[in-house]
Amino acid sequence: MKTEEIVLFWRRFFTDLLVGTFVNLILFCALGLILGMGGLYALDYIFLEELEWNGWLEGLILTLAFGWYAVLGILHGIGACAIHTAGKKLAEAMTGIHGLLDLITRGMVEKIPHINKNIPREQLEETFDGIGKSFMEQLRLKKGLTALFARLVYGAILKALKFFFLDDVVEELAKKETGDITSADIEHAVRRVGVEVVMSPILDNFVLLQTLNCIALLLTFGIPLGIFYFF
Repeated sequence: MKTEEIVLFWRRFFTDLLVGTFVNLILFCALGLILGMGGLYALDYIFLEELEWNGWLEGLILTLAFGWYAVLGILHGIGACAIHTAGKKLAEAMTGIHGLLDLITRGMVEKIPHINKNIPREQLEETFDGIGKSFMEQLRLKKGLTALFARLVYGAILKALKFFFLDDVVEELAKKETGDITSADIEHAVRRVGVEVVMSPILDNFVLLQTLNCIALLLTFGIPLGIFYFF
């Protein structure tokens, strides 16, 4: 990808990020609230109607249960939204991540034409961060919540790429026994290691996190039912 194409990709990515996240947040919170009301209905139908307690006591229990299910339903919805959106956007960003890594790699070679294995890690980190910051300025995002959110996401992606480059790629470069490391060596090292090797476990973890969130939802929703069932 050319520099202009990479800039355009990330500009569109970050512009869509906040809007898509806001829509998903509303949908997931609504779903969590609906599930919570389903739990409240089950509590009332299965236990409270059969107990035939005083009206004020039953009303108090229903009020407390409503707060429990509503708040936890929304919280689980927010968690599910965050996990879903992060995993989806990270998968969409794979093409752009490849382009961004190629751009930073070319920038590293321009800044340090004769990279060798004796260059301090701190110097490589400083150069990497400088190139990443320069690219962020090229995006020319408008000020406001969108730009702030984009900077946070971009910072997380850049940090992951930095560790990937300085650990995996530099380790691959260290296998070269003689001579200075050229731009071709770096590009070959990036291709051999592959961004997918780093990103695949991360994407798999999002599935695990969503599963754990669903299990936590069932457990927390089941607490009031369990109290009435056992006591």
